[in-house]
Amino acid sequence: MAEEGKPRFGCKNCAIIAVIVFIALGIGLFLPLEGLNESSRTSLVIFIIAAGFWITEVVTPSATAFLVIALHVFILGRAGGSLNLGKGGYKVFLNPIAHPVLVLFFGGFVLAGAAKKHGLDFRLAKTIIRPFGKKPRNILLGIIVTTAVFSMFMSNTATTAMMIAIFGPLISGGGNRNHFRKALVLAIPFAANIGGMGTIIGTPPNAIAVSYLSETLDIRITFLKWMILGVPIVVVLVFVLWGLLLSIFKPKPGDVDVHFGSLRRINRDMVIVMVTFLITIALWITESLHKINSGVVALFPVVVFKLTGVIDRDDLKNVGWDVLVLMAGGLVLGTGMKITGLSNVLVDQISVVSSNPYHILAIMILFSFGIANFMSHTSAANLIVPIVASLTMIDPKTGVVLVALSTSLSQSLPISTPPNAIAYSTRQIETIEMAKYGTLLSVIGLGVMIGFYSFLHHYL
Repeated sequence: MAEEGKPRFGCKNCAIIAVIVFIALGIGLFLPLEGLNESSRTSLVIFIIAAGFWITEVVTPSATAFLVIALHVFILGRAGGSLNLGKGGYKVFLNPIAHPVLVLFFGGFVLAGAAKKHGLDFRLAKTIIRPFGKKPRNILLGIIVTTAVFSMFMSNTATTAMMIAIFGPLISGGGNRNHFRKALVLAIPFAANIGGMGTIIGTPPNAIAVSYLSETLDIRITFLKWMILGVPIVVVLVFVLWGLLLSIFKPKPGDVDVHFGSLRRINRDMVIVMVTFLITIALWITESLHKINSGVVALFPVVVFKLTGVIDRDDLKNVGWDVLVLMAGGLVLGTGMKITGLSNVLVDQISVVSSNPYHILAIMILFSFGIANFMSHTSAANLIVPIVASLTMIDPKTGVVLVALSTSLSQSLPISTPPNAIAYSTRQIETIEMAKYGTLLSVIGLGVMIGFYSFLHHYL
């Protein structure tokens, strides 16, 4: 997730906001839809405003999330309101803000930040890549594998920036190896997007899916359980990406020298980060044995790093708070839709399209894939996951997980995801190239993901 910039708030923004609010009020208050009552109409207005703001980004996504939380607390959560929650009923909309999965993501941010601060990320990346040798095809595979592995535990954006920095000389130089440069530039963001599918902390949509299932349906998916599902998909897509790029950008024969540059010396802080990293991952994977929630485990590196001075106050300021707020806003939005019955009303309308669960699931997957190409993947998951979870004609676990994974495959444009934008900024590829090959990879990826449907259906 890219860092949010300061919104340029002017007359144009005010006009867009006014139009979105007007449309939301018009649809929410006057739409002749059976099943809508006062509270569900209010929820519909909030949903449309959130969708409009997230799609247009007329304000920053996290600002929209704050607005969503505030509207639910002050309107739907007030005592004596249409929901009749009573005194203190507003707390139902604040509980998701402290959800264990958000704590898990926070711990992941701290781990990644410490690794970057003390140079562990560069050292590990170069250690993993070096054994692949000097052949162009092997280097390409090494870059794809390394990027995918790192993006399982680090921000996809940070992973892409790191890999672009490491291979900057190859990307900007390389003589007549234009094809190889293009393959590198496309391999890094695509591998980062794919790798994020492998773990709960790999990308926010995964965490949104897990937290929503836990918060509203009392369905728990452990860290290991997600990995058993996600990692095989990542492995298959890694080799699909490698084969695709080799067939399109055939590298010239001959060795390629990769000058990694100097590495930071191994010191006390780097050792602490490495040991803590390994212990934390081991605890996440073995949750079923020790019964400690993965969100609680995520606090372990935070405590260790603060007590040992590995991170300081400024490092905590750099945590992706905007992402955490955005995820919290989506959880609150989903909670409101469920409590007011809006999600069931919307599902009834979807059921009119088809009663075949496979058709419905395919429609929702394609819709989430399409919309996530033009807006934040996190925002897209926030909007679609609550609806899919309420589809009684399909298994909610399967639907929610597949929709979350499909957003990660939305990588057709430079604006589709921050890793794509970083790669595009190298000026080594054109938009049409990214669109063509990104869409091709996405279609193949969707096919691979759906191919896992029968396994996923029984496993979850």
